[in-house]
Order: sequence, then C-alpha cells, then structure tokens
Amino acid sequence: MKPIKVKRYGSENRPLRIYLIAPRHPKNVWSLQGTVEVLGAKTLMPNAALATLMALTPSGVSVEYVLCDENVSAIDWNTPCDLVAVTGSTIHVHRITEICKGFRSKGMPVALGGSYASIYKEECADLADHLFIGEAEYTWPKFLREWSNGKAQRLYEQKSHIDLKDSPAPDWSLIRAKDYVNITVQTSRGCPHNCDFCDVVQYLGRDYRTKSVVQILDEVKAAHGIGAHSVFFSDDNFLGNKSFTRELLRDLIQWNTMQARPLTFSTQITVHVADDEALLKMFADARFSVLFLGVETVRKESLEEIHKTQNISHDLKERIMRISRYGIVPFLGLIVGFDHDDISVFDELYRFIEDTSSPIACISLLNAPKNTRLFDRLKQEARLVGDDFSGEWQLYTNIVPKQMSRQALQQHYWRLFQKIYEPKRFDQRLKKWLEQVEYRSPLYVNKKSDLKQFAMMGTMLKYFIFSSDSHVRRLFFRNVGRSLKEYPQLMRRTITLLAQFRHFYDFVRHDLPVQ
Repeated sequence: MKPIKVKRYGSENRPLRIYLIAPRHPKNVWSLQGTVEVLGAKTLMPNAALATLMALTPSGVSVEYVLCDENVSAIDWNTPCDLVAVTGSTIHVHRITEICKGFRSKGMPVALGGSYASIYKEECADLADHLFIGEAEYTWPKFLREWSNGKAQRLYEQKSHIDLKDSPAPDWSLIRAKDYVNITVQTSRGCPHNCDFCDVVQYLGRDYRTKSVVQILDEVKAAHGIGAHSVFFSDDNFLGNKSFTRELLRDLIQWNTMQARPLTFSTQITVHVADDEALLKMFADARFSVLFLGVETVRKESLEEIHKTQNISHDLKERIMRISRYGIVPFLGLIVGFDHDDISVFDELYRFIEDTSSPIACISLLNAPKNTRLFDRLKQEARLVGDDFSGEWQLYTNIVPKQMSRQALQQHYWRLFQKIYEPKRFDQRLKKWLEQVEYRSPLYVNKKSDLKQFAMMGTMLKYFIFSSDSHVRRLFFRNVGRSLKEYPQLMRRTITLLAQFRHFYDFVRHDLPVQ
C-alpha cells in the first residue's frame, strides 16, 4: 500500500484530521477514460474544489488533510480521521450517497458540498452532518473555526455570490501531476447566457465574475511547477468578458513563450470566439490545443427554442472551420431531442460534422435538470419521466420528445454516434482537418515539450497494438506516419485526436444499453 500523504496546517500536536474524498466518475463519455488510458494517466483532471478547501484553512486552526481521489486510488474506509469531507456533481449522486452512508454508519461525521449538494439540497439534507450550499470560500473557514471550538452548525449556506478575488489558488501538494491529463485552473464563475437546459446559472448565477490576471498566472505557474504539461481552464464560459480574455491571453503568451517546457491549454467556450480572428490567433499563440464548443444543434428553430441565440448570429459552419484553420481542435458538443427535432435532424448533424471536418464530436441526449426553465416547462406539459436527473447525458433522457418516441430518439442517437466513429469516417475527417490548418504558431518551435509527444507515442503504440482491432491499428499507424511526414508541428494534435477517437470508438461500438 502506498504511504499516505498528509498536509498539515497549524502547529498543534493533535490537529483535527479531515479525509477529503473525490468520488469516482462513472465510465461514460465525459470521463474520457479511454483517452486518459491511452495517454498514460489515471484520470482526466484532479478535483480543484478539495484542493481549494485546503488552501482556505484559516490561521489559528490546526488541520491535517488526507486526500483520496477515487479515480486514482481506493478509499481507505478505516483511515483515522475526525471528519470526512465529500464533494461532487449530479453525475456522482450514487457514489456520493454510498460514501456518506458508509462513513456515517461507522460513526464518522460527514461534510458534503459541491454542485450536487447545492442544487439538490433537499435530497442531501439527510446524507451529511454538515451540509454546504453554494460557494465555499467564506463558509469553509467559518466552519473550521466553529468546528474546532465544538460549535459547528449543520447547514452552511452562501446565498450571495463570492468575490473571486478572495478565492485562493488550490493547494496541489497531495496530488501527483502524472496521474492526470490536465491540471485545472478556474478563471471565472457564472455565465451571462441563460440556455434553458443548463443548470450552471442555478448554482453560479449569470453575473460573470473573474479572478485577477495575476491570480490566474500564479495558478498556471503552480501547475507548471508540479510537472503539468497541460492546463484545462475549467470555466463554463471562458469568453464571458472578451476584454478580460484578451488581457489574460496576452499575459499567457508572454509567459508561455519564455518557458523551456511550455504548457498546452484547453477550455470550454462559446462559438462566437470564431468571430474575432485576432482573438483566435491569440489563442493559437498562447498554445490552446482544444476548444470545447457548445454547438448543441444546427437547427435555428431549436437554438431559438432553448434561448441559445448567440449561436445564430453568424454562419455556424464557417465559425467551426475558422477555428480549425488556426490549428485549434473544435471539440463539438451536440444535443438531440429538442422540440424541433424530428428524425431528419440526425442526418443534418452528421453532414455538419463531415462538412466542417471536425474530428471529434460528443453527442448527448437532451435532459432537463431540476430548477432549469426546461424542467419547469416540461413538467407543466407532463413530459418528464420522473422528477429526477441522473447527470447522465449519454445513456439516458428524462424527457418525452415531441416529434418521436423516446425509443426512436435513443436508437437514432446511438446510430449517429456509432457512425461518426467508424474508423474510415474518422480517418477521412482527421486527414481533412490537418489539411485545412493554415496557421501554426511559430513561437514554440524546438521547445522541450515537443519531446513529450514521443513518450506519448510510445504509450499509445503499446495500447493500440495490444488493444485494438486491425482497422484501428491501421488508422493509428497511417495518421502517425502522415503527421510525421507532412504535419510535424501538428503531431501532438494528431496524438490527442487519436487518443480521443479510441475513447469514443470503444464507448459506442456496442449496442446501446437497455433503458
């Protein structure tokens, strides 16, 4: 058994000991577990909330932290501690319940927070001894002071949104960077948009709040310092304030180009990033490799239906292709099941993916999370299947579609998903995507990080040779050879895309599980 790593704050001989737990992810599309394994890591990214709780420990309180990320190591149910602290989102609901009940059955007090606890606070009321609703920057230090004095309350609720300038950099001292594909940095919270199906605004609001550029650069440097090769900016919308984004990119470029081992970046962003080519060039020069884009659908009527009108103002196809021309992978997020979707929408989405030569697309079934406008509307129309949302967007939907049966929706969705990850079709899209790249940033030529791709190739070579069928093996060697010969500056992109393909290919190659 590995020795337990402990981080102590304060100097008392007998500090309060807290066992921090991040529940394991279900093996679904969004875990990207296949990509993770091919790239030689254990999971996609660490839990920043728990690392932030550590950094929030106030002076005058002695605490000793032990961390368990279930995606990296197993829970020790017998670890000595005074408190177990658990966080997670809706997708973790079943595991959160098991963890809380398991430790409480042993007489161990449990503190529970995170987006699931905040959005579903009624369901969580009996799961924990101390329940945290909302952001924790102010309530966690208060709790530690009161807990250390034997006066802890049952409920800690942050009703107003906190000033992100007060949010400290996560303390990553209890993780190993090599266990993760990305280290996370959060620059903002809140989203100015108000899409009907999105529950982000229920938790974090529409007021777009940011850390300072200095804070963010310090966190990026810290990630680099612990050995990270890639940073994921875990914002729900990285472009909520364009002038701020431009300022941050300018400083990222200045810092990253000075590094012997520069970082690569990725984030979630709205498609209108493509409307500003000067900004796109800055993303490329900062070394962004992937932008996850909430495209959702190509039907104008459906975008209007869900109040995602920001996707309508310019030609969507041209926007995606413009991002690709700057050597940035457009990771398309698509959803099926809107009221304006009939059977023909699946062919429309397939043509869009092919016409834009987008190598990677993730398709979800429409769901209606609690407290969203979509949930309220469908409940009034008696079109909800139960009152719950499992957090699972791939294998389940809690809606009754308007123009097809639930069974037809799921079956056509799964066929589309399988179709786009047939090896031959993916191979053609990847080839066309590489061909359309026009701008390759000259700022990182001959940097040490370029050597990292050879280690990644070694890991992938072993994985593809011993784990894949002949079609996938040929796909791998053909694209690696093509990139080495024709697109050496895009080799890292090729490796990442092949790893992502492997994940999606494995996920969808079987029949859709019975619902």
